[in-house]
Amino acid sequence: DFLGNMPLNQNACRSLMNRYLHFSISLDSFFRKYQSGLTFLFVLLCVFLADIFFSTAIPANKIPVLESFLKSQSRLIIDFAPEIWLTLLGLVLGTLIIVISIASQSTPKLIDLYISDQTSLLYVWYITSGSVHNLFLQIELVNNQAYKVNILLNTYVMLPIALLLAIPYVLYILRYTKTSNVIEKIFADNMVRLERLVHPANQVLLENPKTVASYQHRLFESLNQMDDLLEYVSFKEPKGDVINKMGETIRSYIKIKDQINPTFFKISTMIRNDVSFKTMTGQFDDIEKERTFYEQKGYRLFGNAYLKLIDKDFFDLASLCASELASCGKAAIEQKDDPLINATIIRFNTFLRFGIKHGLRNGEARNLYNAIFHYSEFIKEMVNHRFLQHTKKSFFYLKIYVSEIYRHSLKEPSFGFLVDVFTWEMKKILVQVSKNELPISLQEELLDIFLQIDNLAGYDQDLSHKRSFNQNIRLFHIAMALYYLRVDKKSLVEAIIEDILEDHHYIGSKDLAQDIIGICKRLETSSPTFWEDTDRGNSNLYFSEDKEFLPNFITMFNEHLNHAISYKNTSQISSNKSDPE
Repeated sequence: DFLGNMPLNQNACRSLMNRYLHFSISLDSFFRKYQSGLTFLFVLLCVFLADIFFSTAIPANKIPVLESFLKSQSRLIIDFAPEIWLTLLGLVLGTLIIVISIASQSTPKLIDLYISDQTSLLYVWYITSGSVHNLFLQIELVNNQAYKVNILLNTYVMLPIALLLAIPYVLYILRYTKTSNVIEKIFADNMVRLERLVHPANQVLLENPKTVASYQHRLFESLNQMDDLLEYVSFKEPKGDVINKMGETIRSYIKIKDQINPTFFKISTMIRNDVSFKTMTGQFDDIEKERTFYEQKGYRLFGNAYLKLIDKDFFDLASLCASELASCGKAAIEQKDDPLINATIIRFNTFLRFGIKHGLRNGEARNLYNAIFHYSEFIKEMVNHRFLQHTKKSFFYLKIYVSEIYRHSLKEPSFGFLVDVFTWEMKKILVQVSKNELPISLQEELLDIFLQIDNLAGYDQDLSHKRSFNQNIRLFHIAMALYYLRVDKKSLVEAIIEDILEDHHYIGSKDLAQDIIGICKRLETSSPTFWEDTDRGNSNLYFSEDKEFLPNFITMFNEHLNHAISYKNTSQISSNKSDPE
């Protein structure tokens, strides 16, 4: 029983709750739509009530001093007030128009935010109501003692308050138009909307398709506002702030996603008509099934921002986009959201594609150098949480991009270093896989992909180029073997050595041995840091923390090499004996 003694069953309770919630949301929507007019009526009502209070609570004929003052001043005490009220109103509105108009040229959506700012509406309508009240007193003052009392309210209470608040209000508006505050305002409003999504009272509201569409539109609107700010703001600091806030918004949404009413993920017309989704008509069913429309929107904005930033040579901000994407991917991993993890992998692959195209046009490798680092960090997080299939898929994609980058390096020399960078990141992922003790079958499969990189230089190329290319790649292979020696995984070390021995078929055993000795000496003398700073610090790619195992590796390599030579000689002798001639 609730609502007194009236017995209600569960369906009746739910029906009453639904009606109440629908009424609340309708009322909230009504207030948002007519916010300015309702604020004016509220302020006017307050002035009217204050006017009545002064008329009834302060009778002039019972206060001799006040009565004498009013009689002596007559109408003079209000004659100056209209000009002051109108001057104040003109000064405030004129200042606002100038400030907002100028600021909105570099900060889009500022006018929309200002119009919905409750503090501004209250103050502007307060001055307007004071002016209206003063005009009313001018008309009604003729020999009416009651209205003379209200002169105190208008001239000696309301007007001083308005004058005292004028300068603080102008300063408030100046601070309000600061880009960082606009960003914080948009972010805070969006976070409030996200919190409301999981509020128990709002779960029922999300059963209504119109309510869902409206809410989806408001969430998208905030992201679009952030995207507009990123486009129009010229300074790096607010651009970085926008990128960070977008990432934080998406991560907050990912964390509460499981608590949202499932009907919220239905693709509404609002989403279909959004500029980011108009070209994704064939994907709506999958996005709806995977419940990733909001993250897909954010990822698309990240992709657009990344492309624009690298074109403008904002390398650090482009790297920040990749960093935020990796953080969002890590949040998806923590929530075990498989579809979103796949979407993050696809977006990282898109970043690499953007970087390759930009690098070929401009001879610039830095964006790829930064993006692969964040991609690698994301993959290692998948390894830590044992997402085996996703790890395998991402690792295979890296090998594909290494192959493409190598082909481009034949014409674009700056891409040559990227082959080493990608190989280094793949090595780091293999180390992480080993540390997490993932199945040995997976380690062998990933190692096999890793060992295929040296096959990129085909036999149709000159021997010196192939040999030089393989020396750099073999360095990372040997560094990986040294790590496996440390953790006592000799079967994987032997797999690496067997792969290296394939080179002696075209460069000879003697030259191969010399190359391996040279690589080992290079590893032995390499320092952990590089002598120049880069966007990711000064870590030396060609350094191995396990170089103390170099003697062990050389011993194992020589044993396998001698065995391979003996086997080759034996095969040749047998072949000669079987020859009829």
